[in-house]
Amino acid sequence: MAKTKKNIRAKAKTAVGAAKQKTQDVQAKLRKSERQEQLLHKTLTPKKTTTKREKSEAKHKKLIKRFVEMKKERKEENARKNREKAKVIGDLKPLRDALPSLQGIYNLVKTQKKNEEEQAALAVPEKLSTKAKIKKKREEYVKKVQSFEKLIKDKNFKKNPREVIANHMSNKYQTMEEDED
Repeated sequence: MAKTKKNIRAKAKTAVGAAKQKTQDVQAKLRKSERQEQLLHKTLTPKKTTTKREKSEAKHKKLIKRFVEMKKERKEENARKNREKAKVIGDLKPLRDALPSLQGIYNLVKTQKKNEEEQAALAVPEKLSTKAKIKKKREEYVKKVQSFEKLIKDKNFKKNPREVIANHMSNKYQTMEEDED
């Protein structure tokens, strides 16, 4: 009987110890989540730790960048002074920079034309119903099938199909380039 009492006591002690361990684990998880919430309120992003070497490399890069900028400014200043020394002309670079280039004007006109075309395309909204979409797709497929049938019946294609395909591709690319211009 004494032995069974010892076993019961031992089992009770282990059960109590396991329960204490579980409560401690739960409390530790709660404390950890509270700390996480507090950290989230303080900083949204985790702080990045940088080593002394990384800091010195960053300073070095910054210093070299400043030297390059100073050297570039000095060169520009010397070039400006040399342009001013020219007896007849003087310094025309600011004037040249102020005037728009022909390429800029060309691009501006080109973009204005594209914008007009885009606005015209946007002015006609295409909201098709599902039946209309199906009908449109069916018509496209029919057109493709008809063009393939024409191609197969073509005598030139039967004689030399590679040449016909090459001509078709070159024509297609030319039209695409003309549309871009």
